[in-house]
Amino acid sequence: MEKHCPHCQTKFTCSDSCWCSAFPPIVPLEKSKGCLCPTCLKSEVQRRISDWISTLTPQKIKTVQKMGLPDQLIEGIDYTLNKQGFFVFSAWYLLRKGKCCGNGCQNCPYQEIKKA
Repeated sequence: MEKHCPHCQTKFTCSDSCWCSAFPPIVPLEKSKGCLCPTCLKSEVQRRISDWISTLTPQKIKTVQKMGLPDQLIEGIDYTLNKQGFFVFSAWYLLRKGKCCGNGCQNCPYQEIKKA
């Protein structure tokens, strides 16, 4: 089905097994406003994740950990690529992993929690 993004008016397609199901279920989007295109959805999810993890509490950490690891990784949500082309996992992904692996990951949220 062809749709139009309510934010940017971009046309995109949607189906029963839509691409958007790969995004983390971080705060449900408002269905009454319509579906967002891939670019706008990614931006909105990134903003909500940033807001969510800016003030981590034990309850928030448990909520994220219960999600488990994603079925597929999304660049900009679960990881970025560094100058050498290596994956750098996000704090969000590492929280979903469930615990610190002890490898000194660049964005490890568990190291920040230990410092607090």
